[in-house]
Amino acid sequence: MAEIQAMARRGFIAIHPVEGAINELSGLCKFPAGWTAYGFRVPAGEKIHIRLRHPNEGWFRLIMVNKWGGLDQGMLQNLIPTGNPEVTFTNPTRETQNVHVIVDDPGWMSSKANPFTLKITRSWDPGKHPMDGMPIVTGIWAEKSKAPKGSPASAENAEPSKG
Repeated sequence: MAEIQAMARRGFIAIHPVEGAINELSGLCKFPAGWTAYGFRVPAGEKIHIRLRHPNEGWFRLIMVNKWGGLDQGMLQNLIPTGNPEVTFTNPTRETQNVHVIVDDPGWMSSKANPFTLKITRSWDPGKHPMDGMPIVTGIWAEKSKAPKGSPASAENAEPSKG
């Protein structure tokens, strides 16, 4: 099964765009890859925090990346483990930024009967803040990484997006 999962972790990771008014969503990771991804838009100077909840949340991790699958300013604090499946992004620029959160579920703990929940906390009121900028990409590409095991890049060494 580990070999099947490793082979499934190559290729396209679909991004599910999350509208600004959504503060909580439930989901599951596809079998056999064990991951899924969500896209968020963050206005200039604002902050977003995403926290995963699940009865077996120790099996999960969240990885925040840009559309190229790498790290940007404003997300480097995610390299410091908190002991919880959570990520934050503070937009340091003067324009809206898109960020992508990959939910990694290598133990296949999420299912239709037992989905994970993402709690989204924003520093801005989505109803009062117009969004400008590019649309969220449809996906990122993942390849087997040469990054050290456990590093943020180890699950995906992304190529440019196809969206």
